[in-house]
Amino acid sequence: MVGELGFSGRTGPESEYATYRCRMERHGELDLDTALRLNGVPAGAEAYRDVAVRIAPRWLSRTWGRGVAAMALPRTVYLSGESMERATSGRAGTLLVHEAAHIDQWRRFGPMGFLIRYLGDYFKGRAVGLPHPVAYRAIRFERQATERAERR
Repeated sequence: MVGELGFSGRTGPESEYATYRCRMERHGELDLDTALRLNGVPAGAEAYRDVAVRIAPRWLSRTWGRGVAAMALPRTVYLSGESMERATSGRAGTLLVHEAAHIDQWRRFGPMGFLIRYLGDYFKGRAVGLPHPVAYRAIRFERQATERAERR
């Protein structure tokens, strides 16, 4: 694998992180399967090879509230710059497992099914007077993703 990434001659975890940082700089993305393995999480059977992990474009990250580290869409996980730095240095396993759970939810329910459930839960919470952070944490998909990440 190191040879295909264009980085060779070094061994051990530090060289692996350098390899992925180099790939990130060159191509602007990693796949989620690789990012998970880099962070010590075996994804199994390359289940997420078709999901890109990218730094969120400025227009997208400007819509995020303070403290948002990532966002999963059907085929892409967008990370903040700080989160990408953590991911390429092996320090974002919990975050990546959380986002992988969302990818599984997108796959299971499809785009419309996912959005109806996700936004429906959020707006139900807001309709009964929950403040944004509480309504967000009450979304079933968020709770499931958090539970999965905590079990890792």
